[in-house]
Amino acid sequence: MSSGQTDETFVMDLDDTRNSKGHGFHCYKHDGVYLFVLPPEMLKGARPVDRINSIKEAELKDDDIIICAYPKCGTHWLWEVIEMLVSGTLQHQKDVKETRMMEFLAKDGIEAMPQPRVFNTHLPLRMLPKQVVEKKIKCIQIMRNPKDACVSFFNHLRDTNPPYNYEGDFVEFTEAFLSEKIPFGSYSTYLQSWKDEVAAAQGLPTLDMYYEDMKSDPVASVKEVARFLGLASTDKFCEDVADACSFKKMKKVDQEMKGGFPVKMWADGKGGTFYRKGEIGDWKNWFTVAQSERFDVTWNKKMKESGVKFTYTPV
Repeated sequence: MSSGQTDETFVMDLDDTRNSKGHGFHCYKHDGVYLFVLPPEMLKGARPVDRINSIKEAELKDDDIIICAYPKCGTHWLWEVIEMLVSGTLQHQKDVKETRMMEFLAKDGIEAMPQPRVFNTHLPLRMLPKQVVEKKIKCIQIMRNPKDACVSFFNHLRDTNPPYNYEGDFVEFTEAFLSEKIPFGSYSTYLQSWKDEVAAAQGLPTLDMYYEDMKSDPVASVKEVARFLGLASTDKFCEDVADACSFKKMKKVDQEMKGGFPVKMWADGKGGTFYRKGEIGDWKNWFTVAQSERFDVTWNKKMKESGVKFTYTPV
């Protein structure tokens, strides 16, 4: 993003994330994390930081469910699965998951959402409603290997409508991905924060899932989610949900019926979609051997004490 694309209304809120080539993101920094500056029609006259802070005070329902994930780790996919399990139907949601995204809704939007409610967020636990911990709201964290997540995030931001698009190349983006100067911060920091903040929450019901497990054995993953949520879903229904939420079918639904996003998401001529390939190991088509090795050195240094083990190639 060039500096000339900055909306003058938010100049005071923007932090400089640009690299030496002038490429960066339309973000401000809050509580140690870079966040997108929402467009005026979503801010509704409020300051970005005020909207984010309002989330902490939102009133939650005891049966609320929250999907917590770093961008491009399977949030859309898991959200659709849970919506079907909770509703007991195989009906796909017509809206995009951003209509249930806490950082877009803020306090008023969260509280106005009718039950049953399946929210999602890319924010760390400390920025979520205080009642997540107080009411022991069920949270599901879905994780994806960082190289595929990096590739997917790059393609997403490359195709996004200005000023939210990324104009740098993949090498530049990878450098940003490993740093903190990227929307929602670095993936490694996000994972470490999630682990530490859940541990401090004492008794918060959480389920950790992996994108690669959902891909390799979707039926088992759907059953695991149903058990965690305490739903009396039959084996047959879980199998049907897994089939209805296959990548091929979800991509078709995204192209043919999804709507509800309050602003224009994708740039003209880009053919943007939330579902690109959905493969395990597509990163090999993007990283050179040298780039992959450099990525590993930085990532492994940051994550050596995390205990998180990812799958990088199909089993």
